[in-house]
Amino acid sequence: MKHLILLAAFSLSLLSLNAQNKTHKTGIEVGGYLQQYNGNLGNSFFKFKETAFGGFYANAGFYLSRSFDAVIGGSVGHFGYCQTDEDKKRIVAAEFRCPGCTDQLGMGELRSMMISGNAAIKYKFANGYFLKEHARFAPYVYAGVGVNYLSDIMKRNCVNTGTHLSINGGAGLKYNINERFNIGYNLGLGCFVTKKVYYTNAMEHPETESHDDAMHAEEVKMEKRKDLYMQHAISFGFNF
Repeated sequence: MKHLILLAAFSLSLLSLNAQNKTHKTGIEVGGYLQQYNGNLGNSFFKFKETAFGGFYANAGFYLSRSFDAVIGGSVGHFGYCQTDEDKKRIVAAEFRCPGCTDQLGMGELRSMMISGNAAIKYKFANGYFLKEHARFAPYVYAGVGVNYLSDIMKRNCVNTGTHLSINGGAGLKYNINERFNIGYNLGLGCFVTKKVYYTNAMEHPETESHDDAMHAEEVKMEKRKDLYMQHAISFGFNF
């Protein structure tokens, strides 16, 4: 089953939508990205000197109308968070640390390989209402869902391995070199909605997991917090 999920996600990663207009209704897009984490461990959004892991992605797009495209795609790259000096000073209850990081004061670190398959609907502002359909600069926004497989490359039992569903969204800007070729930047966000990506002692031993009435306010907040990721991507696209 694990190999089937990996194969499906990797197959999706060979596709990506970037359809430009009704003349060239299908497009492919490939690129690289930097990925950052925001969750219980800390926040590395826009902090490139602290934690930013690289990866590659590809998308395939189909023209639906002058305002909308359908998009499927995928990515593969490292995902996680590296502790800062301030993080290492945090006093965290043992149940909130991972089994491989119990010798540290903070919660520890996260390092995994993430393979993702995504589907989304894109709204194009170069649609004749806001900008001309053939505008050189073509901004857009999108929203969709993702299936993400996380593996533990740290080998410290700090990754909740397996399949994680996410809600994805973002915005981007393409520069159309001509009707067929374009380059672009995309800022994407994902929110894991089914389970936490960081594996803790409480997950290892559910019978010892703390309840809300026994936890401090900060720990309750930590327990309910969702894991997020951000991708800064540079792309090259071809429409046909």
